[in-house]
Amino acid sequence: MPPQLVPTPVPAHFVGPALRPERVERISDQRWLVWVGADQLVEREWGDGGRRGFLEGSAANRELTELLWERPWDFGVVGSVVLGAELVRWDPAGTRNRGVVQIAVPEVLDGVQRLGVLERAVADGMPVDRLRQSVVRLEVVTGPAVEVVRGELDAEDRRRNAATAQDELVRDPNLLRVMRQFRDDGVRFLVRRGEAREPYGDGGASGTCLTVEEATAALACLAPGARLEVAHAAGTAAGRERLWAERGQAAYRTVFNEHTEAVGVLRAVVIAREVRDVVGRMARGKRYGHAHLWRDAPQLVVWAVGRRLPLVELHREGRGPGAVDWDVMVGKRLAGLTETVAEELREAYARLRPTAGSGRRLRHEAVRGLEFWQAAMGACGGRG
Repeated sequence: MPPQLVPTPVPAHFVGPALRPERVERISDQRWLVWVGADQLVEREWGDGGRRGFLEGSAANRELTELLWERPWDFGVVGSVVLGAELVRWDPAGTRNRGVVQIAVPEVLDGVQRLGVLERAVADGMPVDRLRQSVVRLEVVTGPAVEVVRGELDAEDRRRNAATAQDELVRDPNLLRVMRQFRDDGVRFLVRRGEAREPYGDGGASGTCLTVEEATAALACLAPGARLEVAHAAGTAAGRERLWAERGQAAYRTVFNEHTEAVGVLRAVVIAREVRDVVGRMARGKRYGHAHLWRDAPQLVVWAVGRRLPLVELHREGRGPGAVDWDVMVGKRLAGLTETVAEELREAYARLRPTAGSGRRLRHEAVRGLEFWQAAMGACGGRG
């Protein structure tokens, strides 16, 4: 349990900034947590302890400044200012967990940027009184804890896991809706990084399992309105990351939008898996001519096969006369269709580059390029 909050004895010569916090918690003999209005943090000397000065022009500080001006009440929701001090004095002044806190010889261990944003906002005309809407958390440490905290803060940047575009996918309401649909159907749809990835196509005891990586690659080829350049990009990890980084843009919305349904996502993944399995078997053991196309550009084959499928029905539950029977299409027709399309692409490749290139590296790189994909589809009449 944390130590009981009791008034701190203070020497007669004690001098330091006095704060009237919203709340005070004493964590240990050497650590305090103090929640205080941001108006009490400006126009003060906090000493020099940070590794950097205020980076006025940084993108992070510009965004933090915008937050302060537009929504000051949210400025202190996350983040904190860490101070080292020679001594902390708390006088409860007859109140519980509030009163007055004085900090002797403070130095900023972390939070120079946050304090700098506050000072710059006041210099630019923000009334100090308005800063009262922002409650900032101070952590104050004294004694040996100062050097311990300073060292850990220096190491924190190395330990921080950098965010990626994939980490933002769970903020997409359309993708969240699909995740809920899969959950209701007992399907494991893995979107977040760090979730245990099952072996390819194996859902283990929980049944069907698919990942957002293969769903993105498949839908980029098979979603209604899919575009070749998007399908090409989604075939690589770097391309998918770029696609995910542009949520709300046309390319991303081709893949995940308000019409995307779990049933369609699953169909696309199943089709893409089957196409890749077929071309993988076709390419096995073939080390001659233009057959390397199947190994080096399976995503192109998925795209080309998709041009022969009724993709407008992908996300629809088929019922009644004339509805697409996807089970029959995938189970009985897809393998033969894939073989036909894959051969047509190989023949188009042979016509475009009869010698298959002058070197292994060059020809393998060529068939992975968007220009070749465009040329190969054109040579097949645009259908594959």
